[in-house]
Amino acid sequence: MEIGDLTLEDEFVMAPVKTGYGDADGQVTARLRDFYARRADHVGAITPEPLALDPTLRELPNQLRIDSEEAVAGLSTLTETIHDGDAAAIAHLNHPGRMANASIDGTVQQSASATPCERTGVTPERMDKSDIEAAIELFADAAARAERADFDAIELQFGHGYLVAQFLSPAVNDRDDDYGGSRRARARF
Repeated sequence: MEIGDLTLEDEFVMAPVKTGYGDADGQVTARLRDFYARRADHVGAITPEPLALDPTLRELPNQLRIDSEEAVAGLSTLTETIHDGDAAAIAHLNHPGRMANASIDGTVQQSASATPCERTGVTPERMDKSDIEAAIELFADAAARAERADFDAIELQFGHGYLVAQFLSPAVNDRDDDYGGSRRARARF
């Protein structure tokens, strides 16, 4: 199966699974590699669990991180494990926005608007233009690290209530600037 320039050996793609098998610093562990090694020869591609763009933007305390150069080496061992099973590796870049886990010290909840999260009950901070630019930079930096870690593709989550979905949703996004109002403006982020 072909997706752009990427050829998959099998048409099945394993969706992200939040295993919680990263270490306390969100780094790749042997247990995590073993988990994906057992699955890599059964699918055409694996999208490991969502990768946190910043330590303040996590859903799990030990969520895998792609927020620094130090993470690249460990993520490279993960992509190597997946590639050894003839599967492609897809990096799921995750900014949870208002769904960041408030019980993790230092976590920040930001969103398109200060609309309370139905799941967590937390009212996030409304992102200003500099916050939006910083979030875009987090995605760009993480994409560059994913490439250096030998991921074959990148997945940006536009659903499940994460930050991009929060900007897209008229139920969450009540902005009246360049990032709100019409569907086109809400999609600008």
